[in-house]
Formats: sequence, C-alpha cells, structure tokens
Amino acid sequence: ERLKDTDWKENPEKVIEENLDFLNTKKSVRVSGTKSKREFMRYMHFWGETIGKGRTPFTTPSFAHGYTYNHSVFYNLPPTPNPFRYGGVENKNHKGLDDVEFWDYPVEQPFDLSHRKGLLTHPAWLIAHSSNFHTDPIKRGRWIREKLLAGSVPDVPITVDAQIPEDPHKTLRERVESVTGQVECRKCHERMNPLGFPFEVFDDFGRYRIEEPLEYEEQLVAKAKKKNGANLYKTKSVRTMGALRGTGDSNLDGEVSDPFDLIDRLAKSTRVRQSIIRHAFRFFMGRNEMISDAQTLLDADKAYVRSGGSFKEVIISLLTSDSFRYRI
Repeated sequence: ERLKDTDWKENPEKVIEENLDFLNTKKSVRVSGTKSKREFMRYMHFWGETIGKGRTPFTTPSFAHGYTYNHSVFYNLPPTPNPFRYGGVENKNHKGLDDVEFWDYPVEQPFDLSHRKGLLTHPAWLIAHSSNFHTDPIKRGRWIREKLLAGSVPDVPITVDAQIPEDPHKTLRERVESVTGQVECRKCHERMNPLGFPFEVFDDFGRYRIEEPLEYEEQLVAKAKKKNGANLYKTKSVRTMGALRGTGDSNLDGEVSDPFDLIDRLAKSTRVRQSIIRHAFRFFMGRNEMISDAQTLLDADKAYVRSGGSFKEVIISLLTSDSFRYRI
C-alpha cells in the first residue's frame, strides 16, 4: 500500500534503496542479496493483482495448492496466483490474464463448491479409496457400509480369485457388475456395490466427471501431443445410480440417483449419526464399547442432538462419563 504510487515498475532498484528500512521489516519480502529486484517485483505484482484490487489472495504456496501443476480443478477451484508465480519484471505471466486467474478467496468458511458435499466427495477420501490405476467402487462402498452404517462385510474367501475382467468396450462399473453379479459373489457385494457405484462420477484422482475414458489401445483417439501429456480415448457415460440399504429407516432406504442424493440420506440417518458417536467413543476410550457403556453412548448421542450437531459437546459428554473417569 505504501509503495503503490512509487515508480516501482520502471525503477525498482531506486524504490528498494529509498525504502530499504521499511522493506526489511516485511518478512515476506526478501530484498537482500542478488535477487532483491526479482523478489521485490514479485510481491509488488502479486499485491497489485490481489489486495490492490480489493481481492483476498490465496497465500498458500503453489506446490501445496496445485496451481503450478493445475491440480486446483480437483477441488473445483479456479487456479489462484500466489507470489511465487511472478518471476520478476521481465516475467509476462502477470499480464493479460482473465479475472478468474485472480480468484477472490472467500474468507467465510465453509464456502460452496460445485460437485462437492462433505467428506465422501473430498479428493483425499476418493483417492484413498481408489486403486493405482482406476476407481474402486467396492472399496468405497465397503467403507460406507462398515464405517457409517455399522455393518460388516466378510473378507474375500481364499478360494476366490478376485479379479475384475478386462474389456475395452465396458466401463469399470460394467466390468465389476459382470463378475460380482454371479451367485457366489452377490451376497457380499450387494452390501457394497450399490453404495460405491454412485461415486463413479469421481475418477481415481477425485475429479468430477460425467464421461469415463476407455483406456485401451482399441479405443485410442489421439496420442498425447506433448511430453507427460495424456492420450485421448473414446468415452462412455458414467452411470451413478445406486441404492441405500441398512439405515433402519424406510424413508431413507431405497434407490439413489447420484452420490449427492446418497450423502443427503446418510446425513439424515440416525444409524449413521450413532455410528460416528461409536467411533468417537472407541477413539477416546482406546477400546471397543461394551454393554455397560450403553448409557455413555446414549448420553453422547443426546448431547450431539441437543447441541445442534456440536462434536465438541460429544467429546465433553464422553470425557465426563463414568466410562472414561473410571477406566482401567
């Protein structure tokens, strides 16, 4: 702000010299050594495009946010500049860019994001429940069944070769259905697949999509045009239908149209809420619950409901309970 009206664009060395004491008080601006001009210009350009225009900048370094590697799209965010994108006065990156390149970061959290709704649509969860090369609707569905719906799924019998068949003309969902729909597989997979299939709208990197590329040589449309680029393949539409079973509430159980429909129903489920309370109990007590802990769990659940969904109140309830105070 203090230097905005100086001749910093045309004569940065002079501005640095005249304001050296002031600049040395700013830890974010490093004006010592041979790179003084570059560092000064970098921050002045950054300030001018963000705070100078009334925008709130996203100040996390680019390698963390993903600007440099274009990963911001994972979170449905526009690429946001930070000081490190400006190499200096000779760098043209800061010239002639659209306003979307200088996104005004919303300070009120949480803010709305398209195609995102809580933990189950966060790229971290989606990536963690994918394989190295494709999504994993079975793993995603099993997590929901066991962690949120308090259900269980037996491990794969040692006599079963659990492999998804390759087929260049089918999506992953279609290939999974072709093998898990068999009589010997159906009983277990009907507990997982309908919960995981809606999340096929997110790929193995957690990116939202409506088309799935068929990544086979037979479906290749064009090879990558640059180093480290991606080949272009034919695609098929993603089917996001699934089903919710096991909430204990007939108003919630049933067919779901997409992951957002599923999440909305899970959020209304008493069983899901109580499952989360149970996981909190196990974490803070360091053990599984027993019949004698029934009142502690009921009190924690009541504290959550009474407080309008405060997890802090759940913790207070658990840590002041007899189960915690008289633990061995």
